[in-house]
Amino acid sequence: MRHPASPSSYHLQYPRTPQETAQFEPKVRQRLDDLAEHFPQIKEGLAAAVIYGTAKLAYDPEEQIYGKTGTCSEDGARLGWFVSYANEQEPKYVVVVLLRGGRLVYGPHAAEIAGRLYRGLRQREQNPTQASRIGSLLSQSPPW
Repeated sequence: MRHPASPSSYHLQYPRTPQETAQFEPKVRQRLDDLAEHFPQIKEGLAAAVIYGTAKLAYDPEEQIYGKTGTCSEDGARLGWFVSYANEQEPKYVVVVLLRGGRLVYGPHAAEIAGRLYRGLRQREQNPTQASRIGSLLSQSPPW
């Protein structure tokens, strides 16, 4: 059996035009069953990515975020993404950030944006009068 991420079995499913988006139907490459026994290791890996791995720019000492970054290139364009959730005991949010651009676009940048969003959401919940803070957090210039 081939590894699902090997080049011979990988297929990027990414509609590029409004027409492609309207007609998009995902293709299932492989069904994975009986994964429950692997969930603790997966969760540990998602936490480790945020604490000290490729997603560390999403790290928040006040809230545990679990996530996975990714980067791929096609036709000179790069996609950087981060998929995540937070607060395992009472999950409220799932955040997915997908960036498309040139050489400087990659998964850790998407994680940084998600981290800003999580911090803004938490601040908003703690102080509802500062709801506009989320917009200002996301509009700040990135450090790169």
